[in-house]
Amino acid sequence: MAFQSGSPFRSGVLVAAGVLCLTGCSHKDPVDTTLGWMQHMRGGVIASQRPPPPGIYDPYPHVGLTPTTTPDMPSPQARALITQQMIRDRNLMYRTVAANGTLMPEIPPPPGAAAAPKPAATPQAGNGSGTTASQPATLPEGTAGAIMDAADAPPPQPATPTAAADKLSKPVLPSTSAPSTGGLFGADKKKDAGKGETEVAMPEIGMPDVKTTAQTPQTPASAIPQIPSGPPAPPSFPGFNIPSDAYLPDAVRPNYDLSDAKGTAIHCVPQSDQISSGQDDTFAKLVTKTPHGPFYVRGFGSAASLDAQAQADAVQLGLLRAQNIAKKLIDLKVPASAIHIRGDAFGMGARIATTP
Repeated sequence: MAFQSGSPFRSGVLVAAGVLCLTGCSHKDPVDTTLGWMQHMRGGVIASQRPPPPGIYDPYPHVGLTPTTTPDMPSPQARALITQQMIRDRNLMYRTVAANGTLMPEIPPPPGAAAAPKPAATPQAGNGSGTTASQPATLPEGTAGAIMDAADAPPPQPATPTAAADKLSKPVLPSTSAPSTGGLFGADKKKDAGKGETEVAMPEIGMPDVKTTAQTPQTPASAIPQIPSGPPAPPSFPGFNIPSDAYLPDAVRPNYDLSDAKGTAIHCVPQSDQISSGQDDTFAKLVTKTPHGPFYVRGFGSAASLDAQAQADAVQLGLLRAQNIAKKLIDLKVPASAIHIRGDAFGMGARIATTP
């Protein structure tokens, strides 16, 4: 059988051969090639390759040379102060847990571990009547089937109020047919007629009328309770003594100095007495302006509580900060006798002023 040069079969074979040649040149199977075409038609990130991770071409860092700067560490006195605070917090936690009790609830035993029911008592052998000591209660014959039928039956539908209202409002017309002298059908008609008369004779149900003519009497002024000028006296009971501080006023809080401290602000590392780096120009300007002082250094301890011990620790931290600032000024050739230090509980960092 010979094929013509322009036949459709020959053209299809050439197209298929070309597709296979292109697939073989790209070193991909037909599945990968089809997937690549689909991703290329979709476009976007799915059609592009994943970028390389950042820093892949950077040289390896020299671990032995890092870090190049010395970190700011608090002095041994400040570290000891922080340690004492942590010890007190730990002991307070122990005492709080002991006072509040354990947080683990009491878990009851599982149902399987409960006590098994006791078996029924056996009949007594020497009883002349032939009855047992205790017999389990049993149901009469046929009762179980009735109980199961009642359980399987659907619940009764309650009567709706609309049906009862329709029954009361529907008029019953008297029968126009001739009365029957006897028989079953005549008796039924008499019953229906009597039932209709009974329904018509029932009274209509309705709500009583609301009357707005009632008047509320005005409350006299003597019946209104008066607001006392002061708090009531504490109660007294026989056999109980009233505390001696029952009538004492509340304790007067200290009058804290809430004004902003004057002077040049110096930043310190939080919870440390070390001076933050980058403030050399500030110290140089102060010493250049007044090389021989005097300088009044005021350190603050950043107290966050009104507790006496917390304020004492804050004052001690403020003194440590003021001492480090004084050492910095002495290194800049400032006489030690011209430096005055002070510690305060509330505040941030420190202040340097030339006047008290």
